[in-house]
Amino acid sequence: MVLRPPAAPFRHPRSRRAPHGFARLGLRALVLGVTVSAWCQAAPAEGAGAQAHRSSRPPPMPQKRAADEQDSPIKGATLTLADAVFLGLRDNRAIRSAYIDRIAQKFDLRVAEDRFSPQLGVSGSAVRQSIGAIGTSTVQVSPGASILLPTGATLGFAWNTSFTDVAGTQTRRSTADVTISQPLLRGGGTEVTMAPLGIARLTERINRLNLKRTISNTIGQVILAYRSLLQAQESWQLAQNSLKRARELVDVNRSLIQAGRMAAVEIVQSEANVENQQIRVLAAARSIEIARLNLLQLLSIDLGTAVIAGESTSPERLRPDLRNVMRIALSERPDFLGQLCVVEQNRPGLTVAENQKLWDLSVFASGSFGGRTVTSAAAKDSQRIADGVIGVQFNMPLTGLQREQPAVQASTALRTSELQLAAIRQGVELQVRSAVTDIEMSWSQLEVARKARTLAERALAIENEKLRAGRSSAFQIRALEADLRDAEQQQLNSAIAYLNALTTLDMALGTTLKTWHIDLAD
Repeated sequence: MVLRPPAAPFRHPRSRRAPHGFARLGLRALVLGVTVSAWCQAAPAEGAGAQAHRSSRPPPMPQKRAADEQDSPIKGATLTLADAVFLGLRDNRAIRSAYIDRIAQKFDLRVAEDRFSPQLGVSGSAVRQSIGAIGTSTVQVSPGASILLPTGATLGFAWNTSFTDVAGTQTRRSTADVTISQPLLRGGGTEVTMAPLGIARLTERINRLNLKRTISNTIGQVILAYRSLLQAQESWQLAQNSLKRARELVDVNRSLIQAGRMAAVEIVQSEANVENQQIRVLAAARSIEIARLNLLQLLSIDLGTAVIAGESTSPERLRPDLRNVMRIALSERPDFLGQLCVVEQNRPGLTVAENQKLWDLSVFASGSFGGRTVTSAAAKDSQRIADGVIGVQFNMPLTGLQREQPAVQASTALRTSELQLAAIRQGVELQVRSAVTDIEMSWSQLEVARKARTLAERALAIENEKLRAGRSSAFQIRALEADLRDAEQQQLNSAIAYLNALTTLDMALGTTLKTWHIDLAD
């Protein structure tokens, strides 16, 4: 039988009921002690590129504009962020590999738990030997069971049955053998005996936390790759808008030349600007293709699939409280919780190592109860067997440092793990503080970028009016156009940076799975 990980171990993020305005994204996180609302809204039915294509086309180059629309890289099936996350969870190879590893990890826990279960077995032999003229046949079967008790005692039971035939004399022996051995010093006691099971259960918890971290990191990678595609699409649209304005400026220049209000040589720079903007459009189209391939690779789907990122780039402001988010991080971060488990593992490990320094002293007892029958040609003899043994055994080494070595190593491992825990805690605090600061700074940059874009649009509109009235120049228009391009790009970059800062905070808190309402199918 071939064991396979579940093909779709998660429910779709949109399968659960969410408040109004959250259905398309479903991105929520505990930041202010309450659920954080989604910062992306669903894209309209018509993409941003369609709005640009509806704009009026200047008459000088209608064929070239039609070609631009036909070659638009923004085409294919619209993919929401929730869809991308769902596909990543279903097909991502890193997640599937983690689930394959979980098969062996869960079996390791079963082995550790089986340590205190009765161990059943059957042993036996059949021997035929000949020494000189005497032939001997022996058959022996011994079913038995043994069990380890929480005190460290070992209890065993076996039913030994044997048959021997020597020169016509047959001997049958059947006895019930019971043995028990209880360590008094080394290896004795509930704390020492149960320590391996406790360590195995902590290891299983660490493995689950590692699975959670793998899934959370994958979701974060998918979200960032999705936003890279969204940013590339918007950059291409901004380049298209800039190209359209450059062509409109050429049209205005031609009108002014025909009216005798501008020298014919001045249009050359405007036409060169059109070609430069065309280069920007082509570069933006290439960026879209690279971002699309990166996203499809994370989703583990056909790289030839045409997809469009369909979310909005207009986020809402969130105000995370540092004290609350720090408390959440320390209760949710897989790496911090995993290191806590490592410390808890090393403590019983030290106890076991200290126990190994003791002398080996134990009591034991055994008994055999049954019978023995000897049959020959002359007679038949039967005997009852009731043998018992009880005693004490010990082993007391007087020299050698080998017994001290495990205790020293265990003590060092415990102290090192405690130092690593402190370092991870400080690292968590550093990441959370940085994420909160990035959110505040990114929002401030976004507000400034919005104002700068508004002012740049107004300045360009005023200068265009002055140009039509003959009170400005094409050089001034191109300078203001460059300012507007920079302002538009800066606003887009700031919006994406703010959205990514929110995602980074979600990952720093370790609440990604809660944000997307994902239950591990483990």
